[in-house]
Amino acid sequence: MINVLEDLKSRQVDLPELALRLWLVSLALLVVFAATVLNAVLPLRLLDPRWQQGLIQALLFQGFLPLIALVLLQLAVLLNPGNSRLRRRRDRFCRLALVAALGFALLIPLQLASTWGSFNQLASGQSQQRLQGVAVIGQLRQAISAASSHQDLASRLAALPIPQSGPSSPADLALPFPQRQRNLLEGLARSERQLISAATAAPFPWSALIGAALRVIPTALALAGGFAALAIGHGGRPAGQQALAEEEAYFEALGRNAGG
Repeated sequence: MINVLEDLKSRQVDLPELALRLWLVSLALLVVFAATVLNAVLPLRLLDPRWQQGLIQALLFQGFLPLIALVLLQLAVLLNPGNSRLRRRRDRFCRLALVAALGFALLIPLQLASTWGSFNQLASGQSQQRLQGVAVIGQLRQAISAASSHQDLASRLAALPIPQSGPSSPADLALPFPQRQRNLLEGLARSERQLISAATAAPFPWSALIGAALRVIPTALALAGGFAALAIGHGGRPAGQQALAEEEAYFEALGRNAGG
């Protein structure tokens, strides 16, 4: 890094101006990231699993923007180490980078929770549909059992607040009513058993949970590691202190070269 800075200086590059431009580019990347994420999360629906999954996807797809912005800001400080304002901004963003690293790591359990919530919503909807189906079967059974003739059955079914399947076929009307009544009741019993068996056979969504985790884990861990690497310097020192040490080494090297 010192050799690169010396090369730029030897070519009479305006390092403070270049540092300012890098800061402006990093700021633009942060604005794009914030605007994209806000567009994805507004309006807020914190308890909606679909909203949570949209937030996760927006953060994962756009998470490289603040990461690049932080790298550019680090470079800007190295190009213009005497600018205290740039150093303060760099230190502030380095502290935020630790928060970002933790946030991206937490996207993994959030993805699992949102997937589980989506499954619960789907299961709740299916359960509600089954309950409605059982209620309709009960109404049909009561109407069929109480009917005494084909005409009486038709009038009772027409009075029910449920969708009608249309008029009875000539073959049904040709049957003796007791036989038709038994056939209808047996059909209702089969439908009721199918609804009950479907409710008890619902599998646990292990594959959905594992698939959701595998879709998120690599990207989330990579982004979390990137932010942590920029926030923490060698030996566990904060990046701000690390950069200051590099700047001191840079000026010492310049002094040795000037003295030599």
